[in-house]
Order: sequence, then C-alpha cells, then structure tokens
Amino acid sequence: MTTMCGLDTGSDISQLASVLADATRAKVCVALMDGCAWTAGELAHHTQTSPQAMSSCLTRLEDARIILRIRQGRHQYVQLSDERMARVIEFLGSVTGPSDAPVTGYRQVRADQRLRYARSCYNHIAGHLGVDIAQHLEHRDLITIEDGSIRLTGNGLQWFEDEGISIPESRTAPRIKACLDWTERHFHIGGYAGSALLSYLLDQRFMEKAAPKRALHVTAAGREWFSKELDITVVDPTARA
Repeated sequence: MTTMCGLDTGSDISQLASVLADATRAKVCVALMDGCAWTAGELAHHTQTSPQAMSSCLTRLEDARIILRIRQGRHQYVQLSDERMARVIEFLGSVTGPSDAPVTGYRQVRADQRLRYARSCYNHIAGHLGVDIAQHLEHRDLITIEDGSIRLTGNGLQWFEDEGISIPESRTAPRIKACLDWTERHFHIGGYAGSALLSYLLDQRFMEKAAPKRALHVTAAGREWFSKELDITVVDPTARA
C-alpha cells in the first residue's frame, strides 16, 4: 500500500528516516518549509556548511524524493518536492517537539517568538495564529475538525467565496487538509484552502513575509481584517508573556 508520501515499503520509510537523521539535511528541509526555492549557496550559508558538503546533502535529499531541483536559465534552485512532504516535516517536528536548547540573545529570542506566533508552513499559515484561525473557523461552523481531519462545511465554502478567496477544485485531493502544528500541537489548515488563504492575505497586504525566514507579520490593515472577519485579536508576538 502506498502512503500519502508515496512510500511503498518499510525500506522506503527506513530510507527517508536515514536521510532526515542527518542534522544538516534536516536543517535544509526546515529552511525549505518557507515554500520558496533556494540556491545551494544560500542553503550552505544558512546551514554553515561548505559548498561541497551542501552538494552531497542535496543529492541525498533528491535521491530520497524529498526535494526537487529547478533550473532557471544558468541558475539552479531547490525546493521541497510537494506539500505532502512539507506536512511530513511539520508532523515530525510536532512529534519531536521544540528544541530543548535554550534560546538566548535578544535577537534570537525575538526571532523565535515571531516564528512561534505566525510562520509559513510551505504555503499556508502555521504557528499560534494558524491554529487560532482553524479554531475560530470551527467555532463558526465554517470547518469541522474530527479524528485528525478537517472538512469545509457549506457555510465555509460560502465564507471563502464571500471573502473573494478562490479555492481550486481537484478530483484527486481534498480542498482542505489538517496539518499538525509542531509548536502548538494542534491543527492548522493546509491544502488548497490554506494556500488560498495565505495567498489572499499576502496579496491584500494583510500579512507580509518577515525576518527571520518563514516568519509572517500581520499589518495594521491585517489586524482590522482578522478582528472583523474572524474575531481574532492579533498580538505582538515579541510582547507575549
């Protein structure tokens, strides 16, 4: 039987586990969770490894079908193979939990707070805000969350349409998926609905990509939107107790 990750046998799972057991390769996967394409040089700098070591690292990840290489003119980029692989990485993070290593230094602490509050999980919203969105949608009967799965209700489909958020239809994949948040240990919304929501918020400038990579910042207009449309009070993550 083939799993959601395209794995057919126990040996496939063993291979995936072996590849992700390496700290540098794991860091690369986490970096690619921002949904963007990176160059090998950028990843080498991010993980503080040599170009030669990064080349070997990316080959292993590509052989395991975790990443894809994309050529654009003379340049080559890499990204996660698909959203399913992103959900695997996010799920593994939720199982292992946040690092026990202490977060020290003013800038590092603030960066950690921003990532925990709102970040991109491949192409949808994760962190405290992502979970908050899912819970408010459920409270308003726009989605149902049961047994690890999320379903859009009729009211939910209408709400997305009324907001001008277009969710693509697919015969092979559900419109909305549950993604277990690794910091909050609750579900946020993924799939086409999660992707469409984040794209809408970025297009309307209700949210902006911020430092560190994957962090999402809610603008003043976005705070008004969240309050009006979802009854969510957005807070400054660096001021959280």
